[in-house]
Amino acid sequence: MAWLFAPSAEAISFGIRCVISVALSLWLAFWLELDNAYWAFINVAILIQPLPGFLVVRGFARLTGTFVAAVVSILLVALFAQSFTLVSIGMIVWVATMVFCASLFQNNMSYGFVLAGYVTVIIVVRAMASDPSDVFSVAVARSAETGLAAVVAALVSVLLAPSVTAKKYFQARVEALKAIGRQYRVLDRAPGELDADDADPRTPHPQLHGLVEKTLTLEQTRQYARFDAPGFAEYDQLARRLDYELVSIVSAMASLQVYLARVGSRADRAPLKHLDDAAALLAHDPSRTDDITGAFDKAYDAVLSQARAGGSRASATRSLIDWVVISRALDLANRLRAAVVKHGLLIAERGTGRRTSTRRSEFSIARTVGESVKVTIRATAAMSAGAIIWVTHDEQALSGTMVLLSVLTTLFALTDNPTAGARNFGIGGLIAGVAAFFVNFVFLPHATGFPMLMLVLAPCVFVAGLAMINPDTALIGRVGLVQFALFVQPANSGRQTFVSFFESFLGAELAVILALTAFALVLPVNNRDVLKNRLAGIFGELARGFTEPRERFETRIYDRLIKLPVAADEGEFHVSARQAAFAAVNMGLEARSLLVLADRAGFAKATRQAIHNELKALESLFEHGYPGIEAVFERQADINDLALRLLQEALAFTPTQRRRHGIRAAVSAELVSAALADYALARENTDERHIALGETSRAT
Repeated sequence: MAWLFAPSAEAISFGIRCVISVALSLWLAFWLELDNAYWAFINVAILIQPLPGFLVVRGFARLTGTFVAAVVSILLVALFAQSFTLVSIGMIVWVATMVFCASLFQNNMSYGFVLAGYVTVIIVVRAMASDPSDVFSVAVARSAETGLAAVVAALVSVLLAPSVTAKKYFQARVEALKAIGRQYRVLDRAPGELDADDADPRTPHPQLHGLVEKTLTLEQTRQYARFDAPGFAEYDQLARRLDYELVSIVSAMASLQVYLARVGSRADRAPLKHLDDAAALLAHDPSRTDDITGAFDKAYDAVLSQARAGGSRASATRSLIDWVVISRALDLANRLRAAVVKHGLLIAERGTGRRTSTRRSEFSIARTVGESVKVTIRATAAMSAGAIIWVTHDEQALSGTMVLLSVLTTLFALTDNPTAGARNFGIGGLIAGVAAFFVNFVFLPHATGFPMLMLVLAPCVFVAGLAMINPDTALIGRVGLVQFALFVQPANSGRQTFVSFFESFLGAELAVILALTAFALVLPVNNRDVLKNRLAGIFGELARGFTEPRERFETRIYDRLIKLPVAADEGEFHVSARQAAFAAVNMGLEARSLLVLADRAGFAKATRQAIHNELKALESLFEHGYPGIEAVFERQADINDLALRLLQEALAFTPTQRRRHGIRAAVSAELVSAALADYALARENTDERHIALGETSRAT
């Protein structure tokens, strides 16, 4: 309960913004004499967000979705007003279509489709309950209330909390850099060198999973920073490049850490330890950019000197394991230094010109078409159950049931666990019902004007705002505030009667019951099935080839990874979801690097054909989901042999630049082999003695 009794300054600020946005939107709705002023209150409750930049973009999506809903609702009533049944069928088809479209996108595109679905139901149900000929007036009124709420909430948030999104982005970037520095200091240590509190490097996947979440959240926040801090646009492109650079660094660390976990004490970690001081500085204070870049420069020179020591004879006697460590140490020193330089430029707020990034974010892949079809079927079933009751019973309260049912189905059918979402909606409704009862029948009778009305409403709105900013109570807080506005219904004249209040309350709970029943009975979500399907989707990315840009593949597959329901990761499948997913990521990224580096190195035609054949075989291996373990080990051994072949060829290359590309290609092939071994261990907990990585003899 700390979120309620000891809220942070950020939570208090958001709670105050909620109260002011509700007060201003209600006052303007009363002044403009809108038909149902409380709908402006409801719209603010649905729309308001802790990050003002995100709220501005979401407000635009809401306006667009509401406009589409107004047009569609007028068409539905104009075509089918003579029959409740036909209107119901039309609404069900429209909502199902919007749910399908919403499930194919994420963030604000998805939100716009959701709005177009349930706002259509709101307008149609309201018009059919009174006079169908008034549908145009109802549509205009809903659009006006939505527009009013969107503009007020956005203005209040931007004016009272300027640059909050940009500040959040900066804080997230600092935390991501610190986390990378801390993770590196675990990566370069053998199990015996770790402190008691350090993570076990032999099982790094949970820690790497957390690091991926930090870096992906960073980029998702950046997209909205310029909407509440216009000056951020000047260096938006530089920030975008840094975000993807950090994701790439995490990938390089992940593949190396998995490799070191497999080879154990056979790896000489001395080259990696040269980066320790720089990583420690990064973990402590990323703002010391000059000191950190100098430390990484020094580390790079030290690793390079160690690599050159002994000349060509020493190079020829190094094992493939040695080359993996040296090559990746140089790569990480170079990349981390470049990332810190960009971070320094952003701290100084110097950009690359006033041109924001216009490229579509890579974080836009939501579900497969198959998943979207299942989501649509669930939503259709829930809406159909409500429509049957609405059509066959002439009760005013059922109009509210249809409205809330459309909200439930469009919002929660899209989640991985729609039953839990609907259940939380019901909990929020119960809390809102109790609060609204006391407000309606104890406090409002004594409210003689708008100031007194807000004095009564403000405490409930403020507490809901505190709940919304706390992750564990965010959903309950938001749906509680929405339903509180619906149950109280502040208006220009009149208040809820005891009967109308309980009709609204029972109608809302009926909507929850219908939604829960539909979600539980129609294609129920099973975490194990979701896990299996999403892992198969990750492996499917490998089967589509290695020709896509690295940035797109990397962000898309990581986005899939953090959506895995890892709570189901035990028992039936004998597979570590995180470990298998990271194996797929590392395979794909290192295979892409292998292609690029092999081309630059100019290997012999037969060698290039061997690379092509191995990668085609790797694609085919994961084409049909889970491959057999024996097939994985066979492919792993073949790619390990390929890595040795590449190294032997590369050591004879001249000039130095060509030899360097060749060695790095061999390193990438070896890391693909390590990722395959990691997948095999995740899939069946296979005895590690069956895995051979690198080689014990010297490459001569």
